[in-house]
Amino acid sequence: MKKFFYIPLLLLAVLLHAAESKGIEAQVELVSGTKQKAQFLGIEKDTVNLGGYIKDKFTIVRIPKSQFKSIVDMQGNDLLNSASSPTATTDSVAVDTTAASPDTISATASADSIATQADTTTVQPKPEPVNTKIFAGYEAEGIEPQKAELLKALTAALLNENDSNYTLADTNQIEDCKDNACIQDKYSKLGIKEILFGKITKSKSPDSLELQLKRVLYEDSLPTISITKTKISASSVLSDAVVSNKIKNFVQESQGIKVKQENLKSYIHVDTDPEGAMLSKSEKDALCKTPCTFVTLDTGKIVLNAYWKVEHLWGAQTTVRPIPGDTVKVSLKLKRISPEIRIMTQPSGAEIYTSTEKITKHSKPIAHTPNKFTYTDPGLVNLRIRREGYRDSLVSFYLAPVPETTLNIELQEIKDFDEIQEQKEWLRSRKIYNLGQTLMGSAIAPTIIGALFLYLGQQDYSEANDLKDELKKPTDPNGSNFKKKLKKNHDLAKSGDRKTIAGASFIGAGIVLFGIGLYLTF
Repeated sequence: MKKFFYIPLLLLAVLLHAAESKGIEAQVELVSGTKQKAQFLGIEKDTVNLGGYIKDKFTIVRIPKSQFKSIVDMQGNDLLNSASSPTATTDSVAVDTTAASPDTISATASADSIATQADTTTVQPKPEPVNTKIFAGYEAEGIEPQKAELLKALTAALLNENDSNYTLADTNQIEDCKDNACIQDKYSKLGIKEILFGKITKSKSPDSLELQLKRVLYEDSLPTISITKTKISASSVLSDAVVSNKIKNFVQESQGIKVKQENLKSYIHVDTDPEGAMLSKSEKDALCKTPCTFVTLDTGKIVLNAYWKVEHLWGAQTTVRPIPGDTVKVSLKLKRISPEIRIMTQPSGAEIYTSTEKITKHSKPIAHTPNKFTYTDPGLVNLRIRREGYRDSLVSFYLAPVPETTLNIELQEIKDFDEIQEQKEWLRSRKIYNLGQTLMGSAIAPTIIGALFLYLGQQDYSEANDLKDELKKPTDPNGSNFKKKLKKNHDLAKSGDRKTIAGASFIGAGIVLFGIGLYLTF
């Protein structure tokens, strides 16, 4: 049955359309507010008989008298409270609806579900159908009553189309029930094997509604409960219901029928203050610069990040749930932030490396756990964690533009012998490398000291040469001043020798240390 058939079905127009008169022309008004012209055929045992044509066959519909607000003929006479009961002779089969609400009539009186019998003059009612599955209707909030009624009638029709054992709950049977538990208990005692409870609520997005069908299935003594949900646009309920097949698929899923899902595109529009921020989804590259709109096929929650780096880093984060076939609008105000990464490991004391490549003896850790450090570039970050006796952990995560990102990593202990030996070999080479680096660093001090001694020795030599030049001048070699200068000259020469030897020794030691360290390093 084509989906556009459901609109006239919901309005009860097809059933009650009269091509010729077989009863009294009357204006019918139901308690639900529905008004329609029909042929009044009489009242029997608190049941009103109405007539109309379906596929050129005259069909009688029976509806409980309690469901009518009024039935008035063309002259204004009240037929609902009249004692007269015209006898109808038709060439059709009556549809039994004594246990159904008016909406059930709309759902079950379709052209595909009513059997007609031609060329007869006597009405031959069918036996009452035994319905073992009940649709209890929708609890609705956040939606106009008329739209809620349309969705209820459409859902009932679709349920019956998939499985003729479904019918709407009889309001007379459950009028004393205040909750679903009471309804469920009543129908289970009547032998009903399946009950569907509907609910319509406002979604978190102001532009959408959430539909839910809870299926209570009695296969054993205890019921099995399953819940199916979908979202529709609040502004275009009928379009989603009729055109996009969303309600049809939703109803089939609630009945346990597998439905091939169509990938409906969703649109998300984002603007930021200030504009020009980079927009990205977690663990994804940048999508666009704000303000912008992007398309997604995702149906779950999407975490969006916006950041703007001019002198300082500005950012914001939000969560969006797309509406298939609709547009969600998001506005973000950026704030100044300094993202920090906090890393904790079990056990602690692990080394943190920023390189994703294999760790070698030349690799240098940036910190030891537990620790935190600032990272000013949002995006994908790769870290490698290593601790003696535990397997390396490669951590890749998206650094969002938020004040702090915390990672808690549980290290896995190494139990494989080859892995243990490999790590021990790495530790040994690492110690040798560190020793070499230490020796190379240690070589600097003796080299500097040696150079200083050489410089001081040269100073002594220079002063001794100056005294030597003075001693060459004519003077008394036996004088006290001459002998004093001569002694000082000898002392300076010896001091220069000692300092030069010491400086050379220190420099030599530095060269040796550097050479050994260089050898151990490479």
